[in-house]
Amino acid sequence: MNIDNRIELIMKKMDRLKEKSPKFACGKFPPEWKPPLLEQVVETYEKQTGIQLPEDYRRFVTTVAECGTQPFYGLYSLKSSFNKDGPAVHKKFPFTVRNPLNVSELSAEEYQAFWENEISKVDAGFLLLCTEGDAMYSILIVNTDDKETYGTVWYYDLANDFGIYPLLNPQNGIPMRFLDWLEYYADKTYELSDEEYFGYAELAGKVE
Repeated sequence: MNIDNRIELIMKKMDRLKEKSPKFACGKFPPEWKPPLLEQVVETYEKQTGIQLPEDYRRFVTTVAECGTQPFYGLYSLKSSFNKDGPAVHKKFPFTVRNPLNVSELSAEEYQAFWENEISKVDAGFLLLCTEGDAMYSILIVNTDDKETYGTVWYYDLANDFGIYPLLNPQNGIPMRFLDWLEYYADKTYELSDEEYFGYAELAGKVE
């Protein structure tokens, strides 16, 4: 299935969420989407940052939607990445799908050193996709020397001392890419009762 057909299928799944009324929906529900970005806007962004956006994400934001009110508190717009206070996308992401960051494995000394010296190096090479609240994010890796890591979606939660991990497909253990991440949200939300909820943390793991 090509990217355009896959996107069409996913958006049909999004549309059927109109049948749901989840109690724990964060952003406006059912999902609403803003018009896609002009190709020139994306080209300018890539030139300014020196990166190439993953093909599936790029296709989505230029043909379907710039951003939306879901998943969770909503899909961020690429335009928000122009903010100088955001992640340094022009710098390399410091982890790989086989070597993520597990905060719980750090000793007390390593933990202190991390927050004092290393934290500034962590926020690099990715775009923010959405937040679930309480500084728990889904991020898209756009700048890395590791081919296996490029274009994958990760769970980022340092505020709660969790770590930074790739999101793995629960059926095959393969790291999720943008369209995998979006389709999982649509499928999972439709599958659950209106009283239930999920978080992407349940998919966070390490490729062995």
